[in-house]
Amino acid sequence: MSLGVLALLVSFGAALWLLYRLAKGEGKGGENRNMTIFKGVVWLGLVAALFAAKLWPLAFMVLIAAGGVMGIELWRDRAIREDESAHPPVNNPARAAMTEREAAEVLGLEEGASADEVRAAHKKLIGQIHPDKGGTDYLASKINEARDLLLRRLEAEDCGD
Repeated sequence: MSLGVLALLVSFGAALWLLYRLAKGEGKGGENRNMTIFKGVVWLGLVAALFAAKLWPLAFMVLIAAGGVMGIELWRDRAIREDESAHPPVNNPARAAMTEREAAEVLGLEEGASADEVRAAHKKLIGQIHPDKGGTDYLASKINEARDLLLRRLEAEDCGD
């Protein structure tokens, strides 16, 4: 039996084993591990076909490249898992919408300020805290949110009168 035929048989056996694992839902690694095994089977099948076609140099090059690619992917996945376990994501509960009192405090105003006062306070703060001036996007968004909330309230009061 030639090496190419043997490689094809091994590849076929690995594919059957993978299908069996997937059908049973086995494996500690879940989807990522099954995908890695699937990629390995595909690479092995390609190498086996090249061996069977007696394209030995190309088969060895593909085998080396496949080993390198699989090794890098496994290393990357392990590094990501270690990083995630060392630095678990912070679960910030969804924050309730800003209240009118908070909006007034953000802009440095008293509750019940007029639309002109809101616009003037916003213009002053955004000029100091804008990201282009060294501020952050977060602060600018909070200032904009405060302005919008207070102006909407004032518009609603005007419509209600």
